[in-house]
Amino acid sequence: MKQYLVPLWVKSHFLRWWIDKNKVIEFDWYDEKIIWENKFIFTPTQHYSGRGVANRNSTLWGSWIIKNNNKNLFFSGDTGYFDELKKIWEKYGPFDVAFLENGAYNESWSQIHMMPEETVQTWIDLKAKQIMPIHWAKFDLSLHSWQEPIERITREADKKKVNIFHPQIWEIFDYNNLPKNKWRLD
Repeated sequence: MKQYLVPLWVKSHFLRWWIDKNKVIEFDWYDEKIIWENKFIFTPTQHYSGRGVANRNSTLWGSWIIKNNNKNLFFSGDTGYFDELKKIWEKYGPFDVAFLENGAYNESWSQIHMMPEETVQTWIDLKAKQIMPIHWAKFDLSLHSWQEPIERITREADKKKVNIFHPQIWEIFDYNNLPKNKWRLD
């Protein structure tokens, strides 16, 4: 059965879209639920919800951990760098792969989007075996150039000896066989 896993107070949106209420599962921060033989854990991020003037912080936002017998994965979603990430590792780590935000950043948005160097520091804080930068290649939503996020994170990862992988756009992979190629713009 198809299920929608959503942050607290997002279920009402799905109900307005005629989604069966039994198919939508809401999570508060640090809620844990076993679904499809995987444990899903919803953890905090430093961001906000809403896109309009009147609905800022009207729903919860966060990151996800997916655990099963084989892997422990962390998906950051949108977030600024903040100390809670270390607490998440202490409670749920270590992680095999951390999918970490790395784009649409700007000094003015530093509380809600990480700079590439902070993304590498998050990998260090989470003690993940591998990092895959996300949130950078599909749309250009910031003042930086399209390729700047991947170039900056690659340089920082090399400098700090971080295990980074970044598949080519549309490249399919499974986490038992992660891509080994470095990013290229061709």
